Amino acid sequence: MARVVTLLAAAAALTTALALPAAYLFAAYGRLDGRLETSATLHAAEVAEMARANPAFWEFEDLHVTAPSHNGRAAVPERRSVFGANGKLVMEAGPEQGLAWPVLSASAPVREGERIIGQAEAARSFREELIATGLVSTSSVLLGGLIFLTLRTVPLRMLRRALERTAYLAAHDMLTGLPNRAIFGDRLTQALALARRNGHTVAVLCLDLDRFKEVNDTLGHAAGDKLLREVSARLSACLRESDTLARLGGDEFAVIQPQAAQPTDAESLARRIIAAIERPVGIDGHEVTVGVSVGIALAHPTREADPQRLMIEADLALYQVKERGRGDFCFFSPEMNARLMERRAMEADLRLALAEGHLRLHYQPQVALPSGRVIGAEALLRWTRPGHGNVPPDRFIGVAEETGLIAPIGAWALHEACREAAGWPEHLGVAVNVSAVQFRLPGLYEAVASALKASGLQPSRLELEITEGVLLNDTDDTLAMLNRLHALGVKIAMDDFGTGYSSLGYLQKFTFDKIKIDRSFIQNLGNDANSAAIVRAVVGITRSLGVRANAEGVENAGQADMLVAEGCGEVQGYHYGRPMPPGDFARLVAG
Repeated sequence: MARVVTLLAAAAALTTALALPAAYLFAAYGRLDGRLETSATLHAAEVAEMARANPAFWEFEDLHVTAPSHNGRAAVPERRSVFGANGKLVMEAGPEQGLAWPVLSASAPVREGERIIGQAEAARSFREELIATGLVSTSSVLLGGLIFLTLRTVPLRMLRRALERTAYLAAHDMLTGLPNRAIFGDRLTQALALARRNGHTVAVLCLDLDRFKEVNDTLGHAAGDKLLREVSARLSACLRESDTLARLGGDEFAVIQPQAAQPTDAESLARRIIAAIERPVGIDGHEVTVGVSVGIALAHPTREADPQRLMIEADLALYQVKERGRGDFCFFSPEMNARLMERRAMEADLRLALAEGHLRLHYQPQVALPSGRVIGAEALLRWTRPGHGNVPPDRFIGVAEETGLIAPIGAWALHEACREAAGWPEHLGVAVNVSAVQFRLPGLYEAVASALKASGLQPSRLELEITEGVLLNDTDDTLAMLNRLHALGVKIAMDDFGTGYSSLGYLQKFTFDKIKIDRSFIQNLGNDANSAAIVRAVVGITRSLGVRANAEGVENAGQADMLVAEGCGEVQGYHYGRPMPPGDFARLVAG
């Protein structure tokens, strides 16, 4: 590239050095030639007039006259000559010192009517134009040299800067200026090689911000960018010069801590980072508080460790922190890898179960009080995993949510529950749980509408149970989706009421058809006065709002009697029936 720039600069300089003098010389020659032609033509006209007035004019031969031309004016450096028809010089006039070389001349015929009787010639020196051309050439060479230096230096400097900028961007994050994933991998490889040679332990810390998405959703992406820059600055302040901090993408960061006393120094660094990040950040007039989860993996000199493996281990430790509740740190242990392998195996088996129809729905009766009449059922997902037996939903639903399988599984459950309920007596309804993750994924409304259409079930017989987790992100989109589903004709129930953050606030924003009292309050009825008071209060709220109350987890007659006394109109639990296969429930309601 530099050679091309040099050649282009040389071509531009050479063109300038040659073109300008050549153009000037050509223009000067043209001007002088035009003047000489005009002068010769006028001189020929004067001689013809003199010959007509004096016929003996042509008798003079070799008459040389040196006299100034144009009476009364300064002498013109021009020589004028007259030649006879035979070519002999008749008359000549010019400057006394003669004309300096080189000389340009032009001639014109002297006419008498149509007959040429002689020739007039005008000549001038071209030396002054040559001298001026020389000066122009000198200036052009200097200008060409300047052009060469400019074109040779400036583009190369710009090219060098562009290449440096490109190299920087290829190795750094544009938002924070921190090293990116690529350069982080290179430095980790170098740190591991140096640690093996020197017998040191290297720590890798994977960081993930907590509640960062909430900042983006509520304050916008510009505020999120400002938060990331502030977080980067705080993280950098926690590190030594020998440490490497990188932004891997989104709100994910990573740190290499070489040449330290491990695991003590890694733990100290993790604590400093957590304390630094949890301090409030002022952004656009808002005070934002986020946290950070830290996963740590150690590469001991006694065992072989490659960068990719070390990053996987740090990620596993980070995942463990998130499962424990975030805002903490955790070191990797081999047991985590075993849990990961089990999780991956469960994911693969769950995909196979969905594809081959191994999932099942069981139905738990919902009963009206005080009559004890079955008025519907809650559909509960069941999975018999080959080689493992029945897997509780709380073990595989989380995997389905994390992998995105919850959407197709949820759609299948809706279709299956509606299909089964369509064969029940018309007064019975069916309740289907919708997880918070499933609610946020696209396609829920379409899945509900499709299930109703395919089964022919009346929309009023379908009830969707959502937890307060659906409403934690209190956005217009959430309420709009709830209203769309409600407009479809289905009923909406709030599940696990009282266990969330602000249950009463949600009741003001959306009109639920049913409120389900969490089983934790029902279990302590008769033993805990506070539980009884909470149940009484919730039933009173539902009565005031004109909605139904359902008590979950009723396991004995004493609990049922207390709920009747409190005015609760609907219950479900082992006292009235365990979750049962579709055939058993159909026989229960048929009898």
